[in-house]
Amino acid sequence: YQKQLAIWAQNCPENFRHLCCLVEAEMARIGGKKLEAIELYDRAISLGKENEYLQQEALGNELAAKFYLDWGKEKIAATYMQEAYYCYARWGAKAKTDQLEQKYPQLLAPILEETQSPLNFDQTLNSTQSLDTGSSSSSPYILDLVSIIKVSQAISQEIEFNTLTSKLMNIVLENAGADTGALILNNTGTWEIITQCEKSSCHLSPMHLDDTNTLPLSIINTVKHTKKILLINDISQNTTFSGDTYLIQNSPKSLICTPIINQGQLIGLIYLENNFTAEAFTSNHIEILKLLSAQAAISIENAQLYNTLEQKVQQRTAELSKALEDLKATQKQLVESEKMAALGGLVAGVAHEINTPIGTSITIASTLADETQNFTKAVAQGQLKRSVLNNYLELAGESTQLMLSNLGRAGELIQSFKQIAADQSNLERRHFNLKEYLKEIALSLAPQLKTSYTLTVEGDETIQIDSYPGALAQIVTNLVTNSLIHGYPSEEAGKFTLEIRQESDKIQLEYSDDGCGIEEEHLGKIFEPFFTTARSKGGTGLGLHIVYNLVTQKLQGTIEVDSQVGLGTRFVITIPLAQVR
Repeated sequence: YQKQLAIWAQNCPENFRHLCCLVEAEMARIGGKKLEAIELYDRAISLGKENEYLQQEALGNELAAKFYLDWGKEKIAATYMQEAYYCYARWGAKAKTDQLEQKYPQLLAPILEETQSPLNFDQTLNSTQSLDTGSSSSSPYILDLVSIIKVSQAISQEIEFNTLTSKLMNIVLENAGADTGALILNNTGTWEIITQCEKSSCHLSPMHLDDTNTLPLSIINTVKHTKKILLINDISQNTTFSGDTYLIQNSPKSLICTPIINQGQLIGLIYLENNFTAEAFTSNHIEILKLLSAQAAISIENAQLYNTLEQKVQQRTAELSKALEDLKATQKQLVESEKMAALGGLVAGVAHEINTPIGTSITIASTLADETQNFTKAVAQGQLKRSVLNNYLELAGESTQLMLSNLGRAGELIQSFKQIAADQSNLERRHFNLKEYLKEIALSLAPQLKTSYTLTVEGDETIQIDSYPGALAQIVTNLVTNSLIHGYPSEEAGKFTLEIRQESDKIQLEYSDDGCGIEEEHLGKIFEPFFTTARSKGGTGLGLHIVYNLVTQKLQGTIEVDSQVGLGTRFVITIPLAQVR
């Protein structure tokens, strides 16, 4: 039913949106989402009134009242229940108003105890009619009803604090016969003037109450202490506050100050004055101010709650944004550290690998030097024999060949290392033969593989590619390192294969090992940063994350993985034959 109602509300909001909001409010109430329920009840009431569904406006107020009553906020509940009562009366639902009177007399006390103009069905209906026809009737009840409706609109439409305070004060001035006024609130023990108004113009001027000279502080302090309305009909005849500096300098004719009380706590004051007429504030105005101050307590509490939550959300959002930035920066540093660590491992491995042929060459050269010294001495002494000459020449030839072979091997390693290291550091784009370059990478990884593992490069030797060789080097290096760390827990021998093939305008690079494989539950997480199952072996959880980013971002490609436990793992990388510039 709710889904169907939402469809109707979308197609015809003026007929169904208020009903949809009311149902959502009830769902929020049941779900314990109080703030959401508050907003939805008020929206349902406002939309019902806007589209002239008086019965739905009444129902919305009644349900909102029950909601606040269950919450333990009886004063707020009273305001909504009284509004519901007025709406039902205007609708002509006499039986419903009787039911509310019997069931919620404590909430309807201001209406039921009215003596000057007792509320009944006929009067309510007639009052509404006279308002609609523009009657100039001065009925006190009509004035009360108009005020309540206006304040209800302010509550339902405004939750932004500054706008709400201005609107409330404008309504108060309009309905209480005042020329000027001020709204004063208790801000965690500090009393502040929030809004000051003259006629229909309100100015937001937050300032400490003690710092002002625009209000009679003796009057305000008295109401703060007594928590009761203070009315002075004729300032010129009053001697109690005759010494107040503001009253002496400004000489208002009459004034009234009303406390705003919420759940027994004084949260603010409304100060009003009339500068032209003595006895401007009647008993009827006092009753209006009582109702308006109750309404003000509700709306101010809601607006302050909303404002506080908004500030907390903004603060939390800022904290989360800062945390996210820090996390990204840390992750970037770790990724760079991982790259440098891989490059450092390559340097150490190549240095170790180069040491063998160079060391061998030094040993051979040293031996040849000793034999040459002996040969030179024999020649100088005239003791050179043919056998000695033949032995020396044979040794010199073998030594030369061995040194050339070992130094050539060292040269190849250095050249490969220079190319791979430069590519990994710079990530520059160039045109190159793919298989030849992969063989250079394999050669540079030989120190890591030692004699237990083999890395074979297979595929078409003619494939030329326009791409980033450094990115490929990092990808292959990290894949091999991942296999070494995770694929062979008992460090047995292993076989790695790199196979390349061209498919139209794309290159497919398939890397596989014959290790222990990856558990199915881990396959979906292996490219996530910091995910590792071998942290004790030095795994950081960044290697495959770097691979994924390089493939998808730098090389504009895709990477897939499949694995069978006990049989090995296979990565399939697909990249463009030529990168888009």
